[in-house]
Amino acid sequence: MQLEKNSTSEEDQIDIIALLSKIWNQKKLILKSIAVFGVFGVLVAITTPNQFQASSMFTPNSGGESSGSGGLKGLASLAGINLGDMSSSSKTISPMLYGKIVESAIFKKQLLEAPLKNLGDVKTLRGYFKSKASSSILGTVKEYTIGLPGKILTAFKGESKEEVSDSVVGIASVSKEDMEFFKAIDKILSLSINDKDGFIEMIATSESPQVAAQVAKNGELILQNQIIKIQTKSSLELLSYLEEQYAEKRNLLNKAQDRLSNFKDRNLSISTSSFSNIQIRLETELQTVTAVFQNVVTQFEQVKLQVTKDTPVFSIIKPVVFPNEKSAPKRSLIVVIWLFLGAVLSIGFVLAKEPLENILKEIKTKNKD
Repeated sequence: MQLEKNSTSEEDQIDIIALLSKIWNQKKLILKSIAVFGVFGVLVAITTPNQFQASSMFTPNSGGESSGSGGLKGLASLAGINLGDMSSSSKTISPMLYGKIVESAIFKKQLLEAPLKNLGDVKTLRGYFKSKASSSILGTVKEYTIGLPGKILTAFKGESKEEVSDSVVGIASVSKEDMEFFKAIDKILSLSINDKDGFIEMIATSESPQVAAQVAKNGELILQNQIIKIQTKSSLELLSYLEEQYAEKRNLLNKAQDRLSNFKDRNLSISTSSFSNIQIRLETELQTVTAVFQNVVTQFEQVKLQVTKDTPVFSIIKPVVFPNEKSAPKRSLIVVIWLFLGAVLSIGFVLAKEPLENILKEIKTKNKD
C-alpha cells in the first residue's frame, strides 16, 4: 500500500512537471499573447470615456393626524370622493414603491423633457441622447455593420410607417424612439432606497458632469412632484368640489340678500300680515342659506389645511453637487484584466493543444478503419 501511494504521488509530480515544462517551452508564445492582450487592454482603457456620478439624498416626512377628518369624509362621500381614513398611515406612499414611479413611462417622459443648461445647443435630455447618438463613431459602425442587413431589407420593403391609432384615456402611448431613450435612462439613472435608515438616493452617471448633476436633480424634483400629486389627489379633488360649492352657495346667499332687501325697499310703508309672512319667509331663507354657506366655508378652510397636511415634505440630506472627479473607469484595472486574460487563454491553448490533436488523430484513424 505504501508503495502504491508513493508511485501515485510520483506520477502527480511528474504530471505537474510535464505541464510546467509545456508552458516553459511555449513561453515565447505566451509572452507574445500577453503583450497583444496588453496592447488591446491599453487601447480599451484609453478609448473608454470617463464617467461622472452625481447623487441626491433625501428623506420623506409625512404629516401627523388632523382633527375634523370625520366631517371631511362625510362631505367627500356626498361629493362621490373616497378619502378613506385621512389619519391613517396607509395614505402615505411607502418609499419602497418609489422605484416603481421611477420605472414608469410618465416619469421618464418628464425626465426627457426636463431642461438642461450649460450644454450649448442641447436643451433637454432627449436632445442630449440624440446628439450623442449622432456623434458616436461606434454607433455609426454598428449601424452599417450589424444593422446593415436590416437597412437593406427596409430599403427593399420601403420605409416602414408607424400605425396611427386613436388615443385611449388612461393608457399612455410610447414611441419606438422613446423606448430606446427609456433604456438609456435606465443605464444612467438609478434609485437607491435605504429602508433601514429611511433615506432615498437618486444617482445619475454620465460622461458629462453637467448632465450627471442635472439629471440627478431633475429626477429628484420629478419624483417628489409625482409623490405629492399621488398623496394629495383625494384632498385636491375634494377641494375642487368645495370650490364649486363655495361659488354656488355664495351666489345663492347674494340672491337671498337681494330678494329680502328689494322686498323691504318696495314695502316700506306697508304693515299687513301678508307682508310680515313674506318677510319672515325671506329672512328664514336668508338665515338658512347663510348657515349653509358658513358650513361650506368652514369645510373649505379645513380641506385647505388637509391639502397642506397631505403634501409630504422632503428633507434634503445631501444636495446634488457637480462632480469634479471621474467615478469610472479604472484604467489600470482594465489593463490588468486584459493581461490576465491573455495569460489564461494562451496557457490554456498550450495545455489543450496536444490533447486536442490526439483526439483528432483518433477520430481520423477510426474513420479510415
